[in-house]
Amino acid sequence: MKNNPKILIPNIFTGLNMLIGLTSIFYSIKGAYIDAAWLILLSTVMDKLDGTAARFLNASSMFGVEFDSFSDFISFAVAPSILVFSYFNAVGDGSANDFYVVAACAFYVVFSAVRLAKYNTTQSDDKDYFYGMTTTMSGGMIALYMVFAVENNLSWFLDVNIVAGMVIAHGISLLVPFKYPKLKKPQSKNGQMILFLSFAMFLGLILTRRLPWLIYITGLLYVVIGFYRTKKAFSLIAINDSDDEHTDHGMESNSKKE
Repeated sequence: MKNNPKILIPNIFTGLNMLIGLTSIFYSIKGAYIDAAWLILLSTVMDKLDGTAARFLNASSMFGVEFDSFSDFISFAVAPSILVFSYFNAVGDGSANDFYVVAACAFYVVFSAVRLAKYNTTQSDDKDYFYGMTTTMSGGMIALYMVFAVENNLSWFLDVNIVAGMVIAHGISLLVPFKYPKLKKPQSKNGQMILFLSFAMFLGLILTRRLPWLIYITGLLYVVIGFYRTKKAFSLIAINDSDDEHTDHGMESNSKKE
């Protein structure tokens, strides 16, 4: 802190991320599910701002990395799980199906912890890609799903088995090493303006609590991009392996002629 007091600024956003996540948990416990879900989405904004501030101010630190992971665990692992559990605990009938939600939420929390630990120890140096869906994206999408389903009273979307399956799928997606591109500052002024306007629109939709389905679809498109990039990478590996195999055969054939 004494050597670089600017590191305080990104850590303020990180602290706000954690506090908003905790507030979401409190709202879930008291039954305000829509408010709790939108607070999780507001935490995604704080998570984006802390990274942006750290890069802009050149104020990264090991403390900030660890602090960010703790905040993300609260806001995007524990808070979405409490949201889902609290909703089904209130509307459930105590049947065996309710256990599926408990198991799914526990599964998601553990996988989120593994994802965050794995990122800090093996993946944080990669400047181009995340390997596996981020907890921020995953927790935000769970929150958006609950907003849309609860707000519109969509009973089919709120079937206990479907929601539990969705939560488990998100947990698995955290560790499946699909390549998700990291959002970088564009080089061109037009690109920077488009990025700024996109972020402003995203923030506006969250603050006004509008069009959760649009934000959710954007998240799904990001998942598709990750799948496509990973499939493309595997295709290139397969082609290179095939070329190497042909080269080896050619060298073997020439050596036999000699």
